[in-house]
Amino acid sequence: MPNLSAKNINMIKQIKGFVQHYAWGGYHFLPALLSLDNKERKPFAELWFGDHSGGTSPLIKSDDSKTENLRQFIDLDPSSLLGEKTYIKDGGRLPFLLKILDVHKMLSIQAHPSKEAAIKGFLDENKRQIPLNAHNRVFKDQNSKPEMMVALSPFWLLHGFLPAGKAAEQLDKIPSLKEFSNVFKTEGIKKGYQKWMELPQTEIDNILAPLRKSLLDAPDASLNKNSPDFWAKKAFHDFIREDGHLDRGIFSIYVMNIVHLQPGEAIFQDSGLLHAYLEGTNIELMVNSDNVFRGGLTDKYMDIPLLLDHLDFRPTLPNKLKPVIIDQKEKRFIIPSSDFELKEYALEKGVDLCIPPSSGPSILLCLHGSICLKAENSLIVPSGEALFVPHNTQIDLQQKGEETAVLFKAGIPPF
Repeated sequence: MPNLSAKNINMIKQIKGFVQHYAWGGYHFLPALLSLDNKERKPFAELWFGDHSGGTSPLIKSDDSKTENLRQFIDLDPSSLLGEKTYIKDGGRLPFLLKILDVHKMLSIQAHPSKEAAIKGFLDENKRQIPLNAHNRVFKDQNSKPEMMVALSPFWLLHGFLPAGKAAEQLDKIPSLKEFSNVFKTEGIKKGYQKWMELPQTEIDNILAPLRKSLLDAPDASLNKNSPDFWAKKAFHDFIREDGHLDRGIFSIYVMNIVHLQPGEAIFQDSGLLHAYLEGTNIELMVNSDNVFRGGLTDKYMDIPLLLDHLDFRPTLPNKLKPVIIDQKEKRFIIPSSDFELKEYALEKGVDLCIPPSSGPSILLCLHGSICLKAENSLIVPSGEALFVPHNTQIDLQQKGEETAVLFKAGIPPF
C-alpha cells in the first residue's frame, strides 16, 4: 500500500451538491434528501457533485475564503489532488461528474459525440468564432460524454433504436405515420429516421395533429407505460410550444426502445446512442462534458444534420446491468468504458469501512443514513452530502445513527 501522509487525509473535503432547477424536475425527492421544505414548489431536477462549467460543488467547511467551492480547491494543487496522470490527461479538471436526478417531465431526445468528433467539432466551432455561451454552440469542450445511470426508483427511459421491422410495426398502427413505416421496412432505420427529422415543420404539424387529437382524447386508463402512446400523450401535454408547432421528437418515441429499470438496475449509454429519460429518480455518472446533440422534446437549439451525422443507427438491445456483489459491504457496476467507475456500499449500524487508495480522485456520496470520516478532524456526512477524495488517499469510515448508510463512490479505473 502506498504511504499515506496526514496531508492526503486532511485534503479530503466535505462537499454539497450544486442544485439545478430545470423545469422538468420534481418537487419532493431532492428537497427531502436535502431536508428542505420547498414551500415555493421550485423544480429540483439535478444535484451535481463535481466540478463542471455549469456548476461546481460548494465546500461545506473552508479554511480559506478563496476556496469556497471544489473548482477553487482543486486549482490550489491540481497535480497532487487529481494525480499526475489525470492532471495531464484532463488538463487539471475533475474527469467525471456525479449526479442525482429526479425526472418529473421527460428530458430531450439526445445523443453525445465520440472523443474524436468532440475534438474536431470543438476546433471547428472555435474556427467559426461561435462563442462558448452562444445558443447555437454545440461543442462546448473536447470530450466525449458516455453516461451510466443506476435507478433509485422504478425508472423509464428511451434507449437506442428498435430493429427496423419492430419500428415499422409501431408506426403502422398510426394512420398518419404509415408512410414512414414503409421506409423503415424497405430502407432501414437510418433512411426512415432521416426522412422524418428533415421534414419541414409544417409537415410535422400536419402529420402529428391527428395523433395528438386521438391521444389527448383517449382515457388515461387505456394506456400503459410500456406503450409509446402513453409517453407520446405525455409529451403532447407537456411540450406546448409558444409558436404553436408540434415537437418532432414525438416520432422518436415510436422507433426507440422503451426501457423500464427496477431500483438498483443500471444501464450504460455510449457515444452516438439516441436516448431520453422519461420518469423516475436515478444516480448518473458521466464524463465531465457538456456536448449534446438534441433531437426533440426541447425548446433548446437543435442542429438536425449534426445529430444525424453522429448517431449510431444500429438497433440496440438494451443491456440492463446488475451490480457484481464483492462482499457484504460492496457492489460494483461493470461497464464497457475506462472513463469512470461506480461502486456502491451499504454499512449496517456501527460498521467500519476502509476504502483503499485510488489512482485518481473520487467522490463518495452518502445517499442514505450518515457516516463519519475517521481522521484527525472527523467529519459527519449526512445523506445528500459527499466527500471529495484526492488521488492516492485511503478512506476510513464508520456508519453513524440508526439507519443503514448507503454510499456511491465515483472514480476512475486503475491505470
